[in-house]
Amino acid sequence: MGLLDVRQSGYVPKENQEFGNKKKLVGDAVCQVTLDKIVSKKNGREWLVLKAEAIHTIADDKGRETTIEPGDSIDKIYDPTNDESMQDLENDLFTAGITYENGSDEESTIANAKAAADGKLVYYRTWAKDKTAKDL
Repeated sequence: MGLLDVRQSGYVPKENQEFGNKKKLVGDAVCQVTLDKIVSKKNGREWLVLKAEAIHTIADDKGRETTIEPGDSIDKIYDPTNDESMQDLENDLFTAGITYENGSDEESTIANAKAAADGKLVYYRTWAKDKTAKDL
């Protein structure tokens, strides 16, 4: 399992839909992203983290209140041993317009993804879904 396995399996990434109402940050922003590998101090387990730091927020054209501000970090964590988690990472990179080449192994594939992602500016949407009439 891993990012290389997902890519070699023929998985076709999908563009992410808007986030649901479970998000704490609400608003649109331009973010600078980095892809990092972290190791849990508790159990030594490895994780991949796509970090997105808001550098510019965008006012809502509908006048809704936003909670995201420059400097906010919007991080997504992925389990490199779980194919579904790696598909989520692939979808997120694809949606952000980040393209990279497969490496000869898992480590080089992640290194290629990191090189392509680090420093890239992306549009990040964290809006909750609008309430429908039945939700009011």
